[in-house]
Amino acid sequence: MTNKTTQLLRLAAAALLIVAGMGSCEQEEKLNPDFNNPSDNFAPSPDDSSDEAQLRRHFHELTGCYLLFTDTLQHRLLGNDINGQPRYFTETIDLAYTVGQSSSTTMRYTFSFLQQYAQKQQVTDFLVQYVLPHLTKDLKPYSWMVCNIINSYKDTYSGSVSHPYAACNQRCVVVAGNYLVQRERTEQQMQQYAQRILNAIVGQLAVNQSAAFGSFYQYSAEWYETDYSAAGIVGKPSNDDLYQRGFLSSTGISSFPSMTTDLGTYALLVIQYSDEQLLKTYASYPLILQKAKAVREVLITLGYVF
Repeated sequence: MTNKTTQLLRLAAAALLIVAGMGSCEQEEKLNPDFNNPSDNFAPSPDDSSDEAQLRRHFHELTGCYLLFTDTLQHRLLGNDINGQPRYFTETIDLAYTVGQSSSTTMRYTFSFLQQYAQKQQVTDFLVQYVLPHLTKDLKPYSWMVCNIINSYKDTYSGSVSHPYAACNQRCVVVAGNYLVQRERTEQQMQQYAQRILNAIVGQLAVNQSAAFGSFYQYSAEWYETDYSAAGIVGKPSNDDLYQRGFLSSTGISSFPSMTTDLGTYALLVIQYSDEQLLKTYASYPLILQKAKAVREVLITLGYVF
């Protein structure tokens, strides 16, 4: 075989490879990737026509938020392990996780769930009537989970347990409905219960959107986490010592509160008390009134309705 013939064969082989590669690319472009829309895990199955599924769909249409009655988003069979035992993939509403954090919070949660449809509808109606009117579209959570009781643990699932009215992270607000379903509540009790749920939401908002509260931080910036001794305070500070520097309380043993603690305290204050009530209570402390006004203005900007 001559050198010229060999070169022609090599060129022909290269051309075939190119054509084969083009055909492969065309086939790949025609492939439809199989993926799941994450929102599918928050919505009821399309073929579910139960009363509960209809309630969840109606809630989403009305509010733009998904409604859950369990913390399990998906639980599907992956196959069997080497011993022949089934393996599952399970995704839950993990309140301990916050998007963007390198580690999760030290709080841990478990839940008990409402079993009766009438109870689920009762708590859902309560959210629509008493809680959601305070939240604009920008502030509404991605989803709500209505349960019976929230069990909150510090660090591990052992030791002391508390039962908050609500708990939340960036994608879900969980509401404990046992207070409502135990017995009939008065209008005042319903309002107070809504207030406790809103406290949890606004408290989490203050953490998630802390950068928006620069106008608030400036008032007490020089004192955050500073030792009491630097302010000439010996021992435990009095209320007047705290109020004069713009703090409502102090959880520190020897220092003023952190920025996060201070903001959380004020966020709860302004949704619990009107401007008139604040003026009556803290008339002698203009710094507190200024900080309360700053927080209220930022919350309104973020989408809270007073």
